[in-house]
Amino acid sequence: MVNTAVKQTLKTHDWEKILQNVEEIYSEAIEELNRASKEGKPTLIRDACEKGWLAVVEATNLLFLKRGLEPAESHKDRREKLWKLEAEDDAVRASGFYDRVNARAFSLHVQGFYEGALDEESVRRELEKVRRYIDEIKKL
Repeated sequence: MVNTAVKQTLKTHDWEKILQNVEEIYSEAIEELNRASKEGKPTLIRDACEKGWLAVVEATNLLFLKRGLEPAESHKDRREKLWKLEAEDDAVRASGFYDRVNARAFSLHVQGFYEGALDEESVRRELEKVRRYIDEIKKL
């Protein structure tokens, strides 16, 4: 099912360092959104979206490492690894991570960052979903 060599070489301490990075990225997304609200700068809303998406990507990589897989090298690789985990892991399947990752990709990465189509309240709601995603990864 998983690459046990990867799992054995990645210690809990390493997971904690990666998780700390995820938390920092997420905090930066929130800070950008708060700055956007105060300063009225649409580019900061876009930056908040992209940081939120990056937090999802890195949290997903942490999930892969915790399950003995290498981090994703592309969107395609991330999708295939999530499919694989959902087929083999009841907890991952029950969490709906594949759908959630792809929903955040579209909302934050495409609509928020590239199109600039999300307002502050929409981004705030999306970042709340990112928070829940990170918290669920932490529990696995």
